[in-house]
Amino acid sequence: MKYPESLYLSNPAVYLGERVMSAEEAVAAGSITGPSARKYGYAELRTSDLAPCDMAVLAAHTTLTGSSADPLDLGEVLHAWTYFQGHDFWSPAHYVAARIGAENAVPIGIQQMCNGGMAAVDAAAGHLLADPAAGPALITTGDRFAPPGFDRWGSDLGVCYGDGATAVVLDRVPRGRAVRLLAVETVAAARLEAMHRGNRPFSPVPRGGTEVLRPALTKRQFAAGPLAADLAKAAYSAIATALGTALAAASVSPDDPRLAGVALPRLSRNGLDEVYRPVVEDSCSAPVLDLGSRTGHLGAGDAMANLTDLLAGNPAPGSVFVLISAGAGFTWSTAVAEVV
Repeated sequence: MKYPESLYLSNPAVYLGERVMSAEEAVAAGSITGPSARKYGYAELRTSDLAPCDMAVLAAHTTLTGSSADPLDLGEVLHAWTYFQGHDFWSPAHYVAARIGAENAVPIGIQQMCNGGMAAVDAAAGHLLADPAAGPALITTGDRFAPPGFDRWGSDLGVCYGDGATAVVLDRVPRGRAVRLLAVETVAAARLEAMHRGNRPFSPVPRGGTEVLRPALTKRQFAAGPLAADLAKAAYSAIATALGTALAAASVSPDDPRLAGVALPRLSRNGLDEVYRPVVEDSCSAPVLDLGSRTGHLGAGDAMANLTDLLAGNPAPGSVFVLISAGAGFTWSTAVAEVV
C-alpha cells in the first residue's frame, strides 16, 4: 500500500535481554550441537528474567522520551507478540498502555506470530489514514522464550530465539530520529499453517509449561505431508511479490541509488541463504543485511529491532531501507522507509 499522506516511524527502540549466552556455551551445555550451531550462524542469544510486557514497557519509555511524545496524546497502543506473555487469560496490550500512562489510548493486541510487529505498523497506519483526528500510535513488541516451556536453542529447526522488546511511534509528523514510511505490502499463504500445528489434535487447555514446545516436531510432520514441496516456492514467490510491490508503491526502482539496504528477519543464516537472500538479490541491487547473529530471532520484534540498528548507524537523509518480516501461518511483509 502506498500511503496518500506522509506517515513517520520515529525513535525506534529495542530492549535486549540482560544476559548473553554464546553459541560456544550452548554447545558445551548440550543445548545445541556444534554442526547445528555453525549452520545456523548465531554467535549468541540474549536472555532475560523480565516478563515480555515489562521489556516492552522499558522500550516504550525510551521511544516516548526520545520522540517527545506525550503518552496522554497517544490514540492507540498496539502490542504484538509471538510467545507466552506471562498470563493465560489477559490483555498484554492494556498492561503496556497502563504502565506508560497512555490513559486515553485504545490498547490493541496483535497476534500474527513473528510478523506481528509489521502487522501492527500496517494496522496503525490504516487507522491514522482513516481518521484525521486520530492521535499518534505507539507500537510495541515483546517476547521471552524461557524454559521450561521453550528451549530457545533446540525447540525449533533453523531458528534460535532471543529475548527482547521493541517500540516505535507512528505519526503524521517525524519526532526526532525518524523514517518516512513509503509503503507496506503483505502476502500470505494460509495453506501452510499446519507447519506449526502438526498432527496432534486440538487441546482444550494451553500446554505451555507442562511440556516443552517443539516447533521442530510439527515442521518434521509437515515435511512428511503433501504441501512440503510448496514451502520454498511459496516463500520465494511471496517475498518477491511483497518486495516488488512495495518498491513500486514507494516509487523506488530496484536499482535506485538511494537503496541503502534490505534488512532480513533474524532467522538462521542457512535459512536466509536458502530463500531470503536469493530473493532480494534477484529483485533489487540493495545490500542484504543480516542483523540477528548476536541477538537471535526476537519473535515479533525483528523488523523494528532492525530499524533501530539501521538508524543507530546515522544513515544519510534520503537513504531508503527495506524491512522484511515473516511469521508462521505464513505471512510475509515488506516495508519501504526513507530516512528523514
